[in-house]
Amino acid sequence: MRRFLSLAKKFDDVYNNGDAAGMVALYTEDAVEVADTGPSYGREALWKHYVDLFQKVHFSNHLNTVDQYSPRVIGTAGNEIWATGAWSATVKGQNFGPAEQKGYWSMISVREGHTWKARLLTWNITPAPPPEPAQTNTAPTSSQEQNTVDPKVRQQIEALEMKFQEAYNNRDVAAIEDLYTENAVEVWSPGGTSFGLEVIRKMFANEFAKSPGKMFNTIVQMNQIGGDIWETMDTTVGLMDGHAARIFVRDGDTWKIRMTYVRF
Repeated sequence: MRRFLSLAKKFDDVYNNGDAAGMVALYTEDAVEVADTGPSYGREALWKHYVDLFQKVHFSNHLNTVDQYSPRVIGTAGNEIWATGAWSATVKGQNFGPAEQKGYWSMISVREGHTWKARLLTWNITPAPPPEPAQTNTAPTSSQEQNTVDPKVRQQIEALEMKFQEAYNNRDVAAIEDLYTENAVEVWSPGGTSFGLEVIRKMFANEFAKSPGKMFNTIVQMNQIGGDIWETMDTTVGLMDGHAARIFVRDGDTWKIRMTYVRF
């Protein structure tokens, strides 16, 4: 775990140094980053994104903190870890700042030799809107295509997403609860992080008490991570549009949600 925690520190260093090459080196070849502007697929897209970002925005005092409930091993081989946490930084752009910003992040990392690298990273900025880095809409590379989900499994995940959407729109907390693992994690922006089924249950009960609008989700990308499945989605709730990412784990003959990140 100590080597994994050093990965979070390396992210601080490359942000503070504006080091695009150093940033890309922290990711696997087939990595995906889901930010407020949407997903970036693979190192080439990440390189273009961070070269452009660091030309426009300077970061200082960047600090990642890891939640006390993570990191945790996923799968059985011990080569994959998920973690959640928070970040803060001072940012200065060409036409704004310096300003203090902060947010939350979640990460799936894999072991490569004696080091850990990020394979899936999601992050947000709260409560203020982010700077305006260039959007990246790069198609998945061949390395992502090699992780294509089996069609039968994809149908199962799509059916689970439909159950979730129906349960949300019916304000059915019990039905939603049945779709999560006991140790699930839910990260909302704004709203923070909910750890465990009991806290997630209360979070949705509080959400429904506010009478949110109808939910409509569209799956954008689905891939396999070891024995688990991750997906990214476009999501709409009432008048709010956003992005979401999930990790699903096998539970007997079905699948359940292990982690969700939502950014409006």
